[in-house]
Amino acid sequence: MKRKWMLFTYPVMDIKAAEAALNRQAEQGWRLEKLWLGLLASFVPAEEPVSYCIDWYDPSREDGLDYRTLLADAGWQRVGQLSYWNLYEAPAGSAPIQTDGELEYRRFRKKSLRRMAIAWGTVVCMVAVLGLLGLLSGLEWQFYLTFLTDTNTGAMVLVLLPLLLPEGLLWSGRLLLRLGQWKHAIARGAPFPVPGRRSVLLAPLCTLAGYVLVLPLLLAFLLDAMMGELNLGWLIGMSIACLIILGGDPRLEYQRKRRHAKYMLACMAVLLAAWLLPLSGAAGLVCVKPPLADEGLLPERAELEVVETQATLLSARTERREFGPLKAGGSIDGVADSQVWRLPWDWLADWVTEQYRKELGIANQRELSGYEDVWLVRNAISENHYPEGCVKDIWLIHRGSTVLWLQTDMGPLDEQWLDGILARLEEGGA
Repeated sequence: MKRKWMLFTYPVMDIKAAEAALNRQAEQGWRLEKLWLGLLASFVPAEEPVSYCIDWYDPSREDGLDYRTLLADAGWQRVGQLSYWNLYEAPAGSAPIQTDGELEYRRFRKKSLRRMAIAWGTVVCMVAVLGLLGLLSGLEWQFYLTFLTDTNTGAMVLVLLPLLLPEGLLWSGRLLLRLGQWKHAIARGAPFPVPGRRSVLLAPLCTLAGYVLVLPLLLAFLLDAMMGELNLGWLIGMSIACLIILGGDPRLEYQRKRRHAKYMLACMAVLLAAWLLPLSGAAGLVCVKPPLADEGLLPERAELEVVETQATLLSARTERREFGPLKAGGSIDGVADSQVWRLPWDWLADWVTEQYRKELGIANQRELSGYEDVWLVRNAISENHYPEGCVKDIWLIHRGSTVLWLQTDMGPLDEQWLDGILARLEEGGA
């Protein structure tokens, strides 16, 4: 059968543009066949002329049976559904569903402003939580940086949040513009204006961009489940909540809520399966390889080490503590602490390097001659339990998107050690 396809990602405030697009297709002899995932609309040749109308509805429940019966008696049959919209079809020339412009405006204002408040409330809560966690951690820059390395979900949220903010501002501005236009049209007794051609082309693309931004978040959730990073209690709790909704009120009005619960339950089942199955190795293949995790930074001096590695799709981190040989009496002959970051962008590695340098104190550090982006702070240790002449070395090395910080009191490190570390960084792709 002959079909025609059209991108159908209109934002909520462009209800009139979406309605006009459907009616343009109807005037050309096409009728709506199906909406696919709220992104695409397929059309087939119409056997007889039709017209379309889009009506608002409550997103948490379906329209009641009485309202559907009233529309059916007037010739309108529902042929599609999107967030906040029901799409109706009737023979060409049928009376429109809504003729009271003031009532339609009030419904639009109530539902769209509620949606905007929920969206901005979610963003504000996310920013507030990040800020509160930062305050609790003493506003240390490492706290926010670990979001990029500890969980894929945290990394994606941190990266996508700056992209979502400008899109949210554009969305809110467009909504307020529509409210003003509709209110002005009511005051003049004119029909609601339909957005122009350029606006109609731009809005669906911006909405589609929002859908595209969701895909990395879904992938991040799946990878975190495979690596056991998601909370099992949360997964089970969400599954139980979905089962309660499915076993709840069976009336037609709550059909949409039950349908959403089915989708959510299927997602929870996938995440639970990924959490329970031994898939961490497969997830690790697509994550960044932790830097310098294969062997110690001071292998010839250390007898014991504790290593922690974290990796996501974007970044990786290796933290290591190496202990020197045991002395008589059970004390340890020196300790070396290190942090190695592999970051997604060179500019971020530059910023991290500057933060480390500020902590070291610019006056105390020196850049090694013959080496680029290698700094050393060497201080004598005067504490009683250290032998005379003992020193503490703090090294900072920056190569591409990799930053290495090392502090040790096992004795001074020389250029031969440095050359070995630089060679390992180059082998690892730094």
